[in-house]
Amino acid sequence: MEEWKTWLAGVDDDYLIGLSNKGIVKRAYKDKEENPAQIESTGQEVVVKVGGETVNVHYPLGESKCSCPSRSICRHVIQAILALQENAGPREDKTETLEVSAQETPDDAAKVPAQETPEAPDLTAPVRQEVAEYRMSALKKVLTSRHLQNFLGLALAEVKPRIQYSSVITVELPLQEFQGKYAVRLLSPLEYSSCSCHRKELCPHKAAAILWCQLEMGILKKEDLSAVCGGGELGDAQTYDMEQVKDTAGQIRRFLEELLGTGLSRTSPDVLDYLERLAIISHNAGLARFEGYCRALSDSYDRYFKRKASFQTQEIMGQVARLYRRSGLLLKAESGAEVLRQAGEFRTDYLPVGDLDLIGIAMEHFQSQTGYEGETIYFLEENTKKWYTYTNARPVFYEPGRGRGHLQKSQAPWGVNVFFQDLLKVRIHLSGARCDERRRLSSSQESRGEVTGSQGLELSDIEGWYYEDFETLFRERIEQPGKWLLDQDAPKSGVELVYVQPDSCAKAEFSQTDQQLILPLYDKAGRELLVEVTYSKREADTIRYLEKISEKKLPCFLGKIYLRDGRMRMYPVDVWDRPKIL
Repeated sequence: MEEWKTWLAGVDDDYLIGLSNKGIVKRAYKDKEENPAQIESTGQEVVVKVGGETVNVHYPLGESKCSCPSRSICRHVIQAILALQENAGPREDKTETLEVSAQETPDDAAKVPAQETPEAPDLTAPVRQEVAEYRMSALKKVLTSRHLQNFLGLALAEVKPRIQYSSVITVELPLQEFQGKYAVRLLSPLEYSSCSCHRKELCPHKAAAILWCQLEMGILKKEDLSAVCGGGELGDAQTYDMEQVKDTAGQIRRFLEELLGTGLSRTSPDVLDYLERLAIISHNAGLARFEGYCRALSDSYDRYFKRKASFQTQEIMGQVARLYRRSGLLLKAESGAEVLRQAGEFRTDYLPVGDLDLIGIAMEHFQSQTGYEGETIYFLEENTKKWYTYTNARPVFYEPGRGRGHLQKSQAPWGVNVFFQDLLKVRIHLSGARCDERRRLSSSQESRGEVTGSQGLELSDIEGWYYEDFETLFRERIEQPGKWLLDQDAPKSGVELVYVQPDSCAKAEFSQTDQQLILPLYDKAGRELLVEVTYSKREADTIRYLEKISEKKLPCFLGKIYLRDGRMRMYPVDVWDRPKIL
């Protein structure tokens, strides 16, 4: 029994619960009092009679078998282990003790070496070692790229699970990680660990629990997380019918060749129907970007046939050339990963970012060339001073004229009890927030919002985004790498708005040739910033407002900064009548 005494040394109630569950362990204790088990033989395998059943106890304990119909660790096995522990008795304490006799003086006693208190055995040592040595390659076979990205987002946002250490390691995974509450008990050997999903094999929840423990132990470093969690192939998340993809790319390519051969002046209005058909074919093939490219080209041809002032021949020829080149790259793609790089995905991966304190700043109506319109609300996060957006979009593919729809009074997302447009008037604490790589917020049911006060914008709230000096504006928002330059297709970059308070301005001028209004703004040193708005029906009110601006009452401008032809420019999202935010 000496060997069994060693094996059973680290077995406590937590370990037994990990092997089975709390109810089974409680029942085993009750049965132990009412109907004691009988040990029939010992050795490498111990045979125990429990309530008319025969239990063969093995080491590891998870391999123990019972004659009852249960396929898992039953109450008979737990009772047999408890009986075996009682039979093995307490471990011998081999620590020698030194006693001071009554005849010894205090001085003599001081010469006796101090007795060291024996340290309690570290019951977590075996499972800690196994967790630390678990190979990342084995975990990646279970975790999808989405699981890994969720883990990365939570780790970077400092959202951690609750981890408790005893003879087992209990990990309560964050609610946002798997859109549900899961608890994992890691025990030695790891293959006998349990999860609240009740799967016996290594499930994604157990794999995630091992990752969290490795992160806490320092096996995984925060600076290495992106490399560890981003190692999956891009094509893992989506599969394509390569024959359908190649056929779609071929149809687009042949149609564009016909367009170029026909010439713009002889193009029939039927081209709009053909492009809509190609957009639908692209959608069915899973080619998200190509659906948008076809609808954008259709929008340009529609403006040509209606002789709209916003139509430009150079723009439509550039669209045709880019789409022709992209369809050629699609034809050469040999794997799902290569197709995904060209075609993109319909659904964006929204990753957890923890809790956010958001200030509603501005709302912008949009109507894209790809057939969607809606409103985008811009939020500024109080603590990190980062911009986040939430978009309410709706398709207008088949609406005649694609006119601007009336903004209905819809409910705000995240369970916030205000109307959508009223989000600009409040501050919100958003729990369990999720966003994509461009910080576009998801309306996930796991995210819950709570109004914490009115907007009440102060200068301290927009510190770092407020500029009166245009040289500083250029240096910090354009000259520095990685800043947003009005490139909506730029990956991994969020929309960043800036507040600009000019010192003076010139008279706004409208160019009939370019159908564009330009309002020059100047700082105290005379440095220039051009506010630009291209004419459209939805921008007509904005243009009329900007034309009335004079130096007597200069507002504060909120907008997107970009550089073109060597001059710094801004597209205004909103203006503030207050000269300064105070």
